[in-house]
Amino acid sequence: MNLLGACGVRTWVALFLIAFLVGRPAEAKRRADVIEMKNGDRLSGEVKKLENGILYVETDYFAGSVGVDWSQVVRVRSNAAYRVLLKDGNRIEGTIGKSPKGGENVKDFEIHEKQGTRESFSSDVVAIHSQNRRFWSQLTGSVNLGYSFTSGNQQSSLTSDANAKYESTRYFGGGGYTASFGGQSGGTQSTLLELQSIDGVYSNRKSFLMAIVDLLHSTQQDLQLRSTVGGGYGRFIVNTNRQRLVWQAGMVYMNERFNFAGNLPTQNLEGLAGLQYQLFRFDRYTLDGQFFAFPGITDAPRIRTSTNIGFGVKLTDKFRTEIKFWNNFDARPPSDTKRNEFGISNTLGWTF
Repeated sequence: MNLLGACGVRTWVALFLIAFLVGRPAEAKRRADVIEMKNGDRLSGEVKKLENGILYVETDYFAGSVGVDWSQVVRVRSNAAYRVLLKDGNRIEGTIGKSPKGGENVKDFEIHEKQGTRESFSSDVVAIHSQNRRFWSQLTGSVNLGYSFTSGNQQSSLTSDANAKYESTRYFGGGGYTASFGGQSGGTQSTLLELQSIDGVYSNRKSFLMAIVDLLHSTQQDLQLRSTVGGGYGRFIVNTNRQRLVWQAGMVYMNERFNFAGNLPTQNLEGLAGLQYQLFRFDRYTLDGQFFAFPGITDAPRIRTSTNIGFGVKLTDKFRTEIKFWNNFDARPPSDTKRNEFGISNTLGWTF
């Protein structure tokens, strides 16, 4: 019970605050955007976004958003302002329209910006997001929570994580946390807390400059706190409405303190090499992977790695279940300290 006492209360408070901040009241009256499908079905409501190959529409006669396959949409009419990401890396702001045109090689998607009208193939449209002036309305992310208890050995575990991101035609930012608490009644307990933020600015259509901050506390690795701060350069290798692959490289400053009596903080310069991958399948599942390697510069040949892999399955419009694997590795930790810590969790999550 002590395990879920202080830690559990803090976790629930954090989840409540995130849910409160990103929520917004429903609008009294919706726009009359028109969406027409290949089979002749028509929807009238508000086009909210295109994400992972799914066009989300809010109507007065469905609870929540309706997700339709973008490849099956033949016509869209809307006068609202949107932020559009194309396959070639272009990020454009303006009103949108899609209409069927004769021939397979005819551009059927239009973006009406201040400078004029830009045409594109609808299959080259990666994402569409409402150009809302309110910051909180432009955040996307998720909150996940999992708990398990075994009566035989009185062992319990609590896992939670949350993330949020913001993106414009010029800038992007995002952050999240992972928390894992486990232990037995009258026995040892383990705690892992990690906060990470990656922010940056697009330098051109496929490249960006970024800054990264990572804070890690782990009782299994006797790590009181490891702070990693740095930056670098990244580039999209693949960026479609079905999958995304990005590589990153740079340099970071690391400061760490272990739970040993008399142990002094250690500072080092490290390199940064990262790889991020996302796979989407229409209205079914997502696969997210992130890998960072930090080869030592001032303490070579030490190397640290951080791995996070999540597989999520959509349950309803806003809820999903996810299986997540994470691993933190240190090739040269202090003596009597674990080199590797990993975990697997199953959580229920809410997306926004």
